[in-house]
Amino acid sequence: MMNILSRISPREKNVLLTGGVVLFLILAYQLITWYSDIRTTTDDYVGTKRKHLEIQMTMISEKKSMQKELEIVNSDLKELDKGLLSGNKPPVAAAEILKVLKKMTSSLDIDINLERTQATIDYGLYLGIPVEIAFTAPTAKLKDLLYEIKTSPLHLTISEIKVRVRNINNPVDVNVNLIVKGLMKKSGLDKDKKDI
Repeated sequence: MMNILSRISPREKNVLLTGGVVLFLILAYQLITWYSDIRTTTDDYVGTKRKHLEIQMTMISEKKSMQKELEIVNSDLKELDKGLLSGNKPPVAAAEILKVLKKMTSSLDIDINLERTQATIDYGLYLGIPVEIAFTAPTAKLKDLLYEIKTSPLHLTISEIKVRVRNINNPVDVNVNLIVKGLMKKSGLDKDKKDI
């Protein structure tokens, strides 16, 4: 090795030394860059995992409050279900609405001229059951009937109302066509819940 170094001129020694230093600097730069990239990737991965774990811990800590909210919502749904029609088929539910409407109108001395069921409306989990009735009554009794429908224990809504005055000179009595809609659960939903 000494023989080789003695044969190399001082100028060549300087070039080799400078080349060695440059090569060392390039390798050091590459190692530092590689380490920095690995460190950044690892930090990003650890940060993402930490956020994910924090979210999961938050969800776990909120489990009791979410269970309480679920119980409240379920009790509210049970209470609202009391206002649904009890029939398991649309014609039976329509008959229930007509029975309630007849009871309301008879208490107000209103005679129903027309009773007609309409096509059911699909609302996903529920079916809308519309029923049309027609009658002639004084406006005060119409107002009372509308109030009774609104305050009924069943969830009844008036989807359409047509009012025509019989005598324009004396607009006391009116001809009314009223479409009242109730809701019922689709049949088979209770079976699905039992299967779950």
